[in-house]
Amino acid sequence: MTSLFTRSFVALLAAQASFGFAFAAFYLLPKYMSVELAAGPAEIGRVSAVFYVAAVLLQPLMGSIVDRRGRRRFLTAGALLMAPASAGFVFVDGLGPLIYVLRAVQGVAFAMAFVAGSALAVDEAPPDRLALALGIFGLTMLSNNALAPVLVEEIAERRGWEPVFLLAAGAALLSALLSLRVRERLQPVCGVGETRLQDVVLRPGNLRIGVVVALAGAVFGAMFTFSQPFALELGMEHVRSMFVAYTGAALGARLGLGPFADRWGRARVSLVALVLYAFAAALATALGEVGLAAVGAVFGLAHGLFYPTFNALAVQDMGEHERGKAMALFNAAFNVGLSTGVFGLGLLAERMGYPPVFAVASAIAAVAFAVLATGPWYTRSDR
Repeated sequence: MTSLFTRSFVALLAAQASFGFAFAAFYLLPKYMSVELAAGPAEIGRVSAVFYVAAVLLQPLMGSIVDRRGRRRFLTAGALLMAPASAGFVFVDGLGPLIYVLRAVQGVAFAMAFVAGSALAVDEAPPDRLALALGIFGLTMLSNNALAPVLVEEIAERRGWEPVFLLAAGAALLSALLSLRVRERLQPVCGVGETRLQDVVLRPGNLRIGVVVALAGAVFGAMFTFSQPFALELGMEHVRSMFVAYTGAALGARLGLGPFADRWGRARVSLVALVLYAFAAALATALGEVGLAAVGAVFGLAHGLFYPTFNALAVQDMGEHERGKAMALFNAAFNVGLSTGVFGLGLLAERMGYPPVFAVASAIAAVAFAVLATGPWYTRSDR
């Protein structure tokens, strides 16, 4: 059996972990905006959406480029771009253009690093352990969903927010250095024999996959963006418990259940995860009664199961030189749902408060379940 943990794969995990810390440090941006900039839910939604819009616009292009020009150089470039975009928040003093520009640049950096890193992870994975490899790769980002918010909240309370932004910039620079040890397994392909991006998009089943992952992205955006200001509105001083519980549950799902996702059926496991998505969002409507930790734990279990398993379902039939495009389109669809979700649900929260936001998010997860359950891949391989 081919070993998954090659030197190159371990180097990729280390580089992605450092980038993940820089990325996850900004999960507390809604709290920063609420406390330091007196931002309302609509403004928080707009600033959050900018990041994902930038990522969406670049990710399909990045998918073609990393298949054509190679993966590693874009992993390094994304990390190098993330560093000044993070440090630039030191100069933010209000809700002016600067905060939007910096978040947009961070979105571009994320698109470059994550698409390239995901494609490298797929290149390293044996076909029969694809979901496991993507799950382990995702752990490098996921583990920081607890570590970064806990450290950020503690540092911000003791020293202010400027050290937080500089620490994120340092983590991005470390990621760039570590990425230089990642091996490029496949030779880039250009011209003859290259699959066009639109051919991948229009392949049977891919549009349906895009709809499901976009709907999941909208739920994810609602949970991560609006749970913080809702908790602050309810009088909670700290929001870290949600991220700790979320990460613990997601880690448990990927480490404990991840190896079985390829055996049980990727579509079937994804359906179970979407049920949990809907339940977590419904719980969030009663955040004051159930608490952040309970909501975070259920949502972590849902996302820990869904993202790598459904990602593997989306790329399982792709050729070697189509993986960058497939990973880019998958992540672009997720970010389309996330950006439109946080923007629209931010307006809803401004007018009606936060509980209706989570009620709508639960309904969106139910729609995603229905779309996936009627898909041809489910009928063929999992029923």
